[in-house]
Amino acid sequence: MRIESLQISGFKGYEHATSINFFDQHGNLIFDTDGEERLFIFQAILGIIFGFTPEEKKQFRGDQTINQTFTGLVTLSLDQKTVFIERDFETDIIACLLSDSISSRPIFQGKDLVGNGYSRPYLDMLRSIFPIVDKSLYLEILQDEINEGKSLSSLLNALYLLFSPRFNLNKVRFLISKSEEYMNSLDPSRLDSQNLSQLGHFKECLIFLKSLRTMREQLKDDQERLGRLLHKIRHRNLQKNELLKELEESYATIMDQNPILLRAEILLWKSLTQMKEKNQKDLKEIRRRINEIEQEIQIDFQEYNQLPSSAERELKRYEEDLKKIEELQKKIDQVDTEIKLNEVKFKTWKTVKIFFVGLFAPLSFVLSYIAFNSWFLIIPEAFFFFLIFFFLFGHYHSKIREKLLNLQEDKDIFRKHQHDIQQEIETMRKKWFFLKDEKNFELHRERLHEYRELQQELKQLKRKEQRIVQILNQPNITRQLKSFQEKYSSLVDVHRADLEAYLDRFVQLKNELSSIEGSSVDPPVIQELQKIIKDYQQAVQQLKTVDEDLSERLHLHQYNLPIDQILDAVKRRIKNLQMERGIQFEY
Repeated sequence: MRIESLQISGFKGYEHATSINFFDQHGNLIFDTDGEERLFIFQAILGIIFGFTPEEKKQFRGDQTINQTFTGLVTLSLDQKTVFIERDFETDIIACLLSDSISSRPIFQGKDLVGNGYSRPYLDMLRSIFPIVDKSLYLEILQDEINEGKSLSSLLNALYLLFSPRFNLNKVRFLISKSEEYMNSLDPSRLDSQNLSQLGHFKECLIFLKSLRTMREQLKDDQERLGRLLHKIRHRNLQKNELLKELEESYATIMDQNPILLRAEILLWKSLTQMKEKNQKDLKEIRRRINEIEQEIQIDFQEYNQLPSSAERELKRYEEDLKKIEELQKKIDQVDTEIKLNEVKFKTWKTVKIFFVGLFAPLSFVLSYIAFNSWFLIIPEAFFFFLIFFFLFGHYHSKIREKLLNLQEDKDIFRKHQHDIQQEIETMRKKWFFLKDEKNFELHRERLHEYRELQQELKQLKRKEQRIVQILNQPNITRQLKSFQEKYSSLVDVHRADLEAYLDRFVQLKNELSSIEGSSVDPPVIQELQKIIKDYQQAVQQLKTVDEDLSERLHLHQYNLPIDQILDAVKRRIKNLQMERGIQFEY
């Protein structure tokens, strides 16, 4: 919304009919002024739209001898429509005409008397266009801008800010209503689709989403400007107590923010930022370590890099076989020791057997002869003693021989087992290079173990890297951080050490200030601005919700590109498909 032109006649200094066009056909500002003239024109515009009191008419009336008429016409541009407001100050007749490219129709025509105490139907009509219809409120709101000597264009820009809320809010309602149509008609359109109809609908949705975001940014900018105006008015209307002084000194950038919401969102922003920075730091360290391990493996353990997973099992079995051979050798040595002991026993008992048999047989013969003096008794008795000693010593001697044979059999079994294991070891030595040299086996074993530990560490680090990347790329966190960054980066230093105490104090000051302000009713100008700001806040939130829903339905997060780039890509995609299919397209 803006004022396109002004036509005045019979005004002081402008007795003759004068027409002022503020913009050329391309929308460029072509008229601006400052000093007394800019205030005169500004007040003339407000007078035409809202009327002059009898005293003001005298103040602005030109020389009647030069021009008998006293009229003014303001042309306002409302998007695709134009409103003409013409007032005759002599007769107090006002006419309003709404025009578009198709037709024109009157929206009000009749008398509008200012300051006579009667109702003004004209103002009831005007409320459908402007949220504030009291001229004095406009002058009060823009008092600082006027006193600061700002140019006419600056004053008009501030006036547009106050004129446009109802128009903007109607446009928001239209966009939200239109978004429901898009949401209901969305199909699974994708940038890689071959369907021109789907791509065309996808493009329309992107264009609509872009206009929605543009509207949201405009509302946020207007809300911020209205907040600054409100702050100036509060500064004029409230006493400069210690609370305001501290707020202005320490919290100038966030004075008009909701303290509870601000504190919650900034602390969440800080938490998310710290988490992101920690994850980024960890990710950097993990990638540094991954690179270090990969280089170490490539340089120091290249010979093990192509080894299959079975190599480690073979190495373990090789070590087990070496231990088995060592254990078998110990058993063989033990058996050899027992064999030697039993051979000594065998020889000893053989000597004892010969000795006793050779001694006791003749001795029994002599004793028998002495005792019985008869050969008939002597011979059987001597033979009987011979048999007793022979079998007694021979039986034990046989047991020793049997044990020797068993020990020898065990020794042969151990040696065969040892030989089989040795053959298996030789096979492994031929198969694996690190087993060929027995002298360097220990070195290879340690290096291979170190290589496997590095591989295991590398695998764990890559899993951690993947997990951290997933956390950092989470759409919700990324969107939140971006939103907080855009919203608060210019207002608060999220890295300040005393951030929480700083925000707590801000909440406390705002609560105390609200308590003080609540004890007295705000003047109408503040109430009007507060209502507009509140309506804008709700509209911005509604647009944000619609934006997020529509973006989610369009799967825009998967492209990770600004909407302008996505839109350009869709247009190129449509153009390429049209060229491939021989369809005429617009350049």
